[in-house]
Amino acid sequence: MTRPPKAKQKVLDAARRIVETRGAGHLTFDVLAAESGVTRGGITYHFPTKEDLLKALIEADMVHWDQMASELSSEAQVACPKAARMLGQIRCSLAGEDDAHKRFVSGMLSAAMVDPSLLDPVRQHVSREFAEWQWDDTDLERYLLLLAADGLFWQGLFAINPLPPEVRPRLEALIEAKARQLMQQAPNPCAKPPSKKPNS
Repeated sequence: MTRPPKAKQKVLDAARRIVETRGAGHLTFDVLAAESGVTRGGITYHFPTKEDLLKALIEADMVHWDQMASELSSEAQVACPKAARMLGQIRCSLAGEDDAHKRFVSGMLSAAMVDPSLLDPVRQHVSREFAEWQWDDTDLERYLLLLAADGLFWQGLFAINPLPPEVRPRLEALIEAKARQLMQQAPNPCAKPPSKKPNS
């Protein structure tokens, strides 16, 4: 017999369901206790404030995103980890129109408009993700492709994409083809920049 999920995960799962179905504004400890089956004291043991809970939800979503991007990048069979990560991120942004995830992102955006610090985990994650980029022409082209994929995600989220449904797969294929073409044409993205010799 499998063990029941730990209280912390039960709280996070229930909080996500509430955000997806009712929005972050309806996420209170009382509602969460009823939804999760965890006492209010048990909830506040793990998440003393609603802000802590919302940040934990965002962090969990980023972990899920990274896992999905990693799986998608391994399917791409690209040797260089940096290039594989980029392709995984592109594929993640282009991967389907999950209504539950769209509702979750919308709910968290509304909460972040009230408290921009909720996005601090995202800012830190992005900073780490791009820390080793050189921002030469090749990296700028890579980033342009990431922006194109992200743009399709956000247009889908807000239902403002002008593309006919039958055209979108062609655009997705074009973005991935451009990414692969860039990998072949560009200098090795895994190569470290030459180290500077100390002045004699």
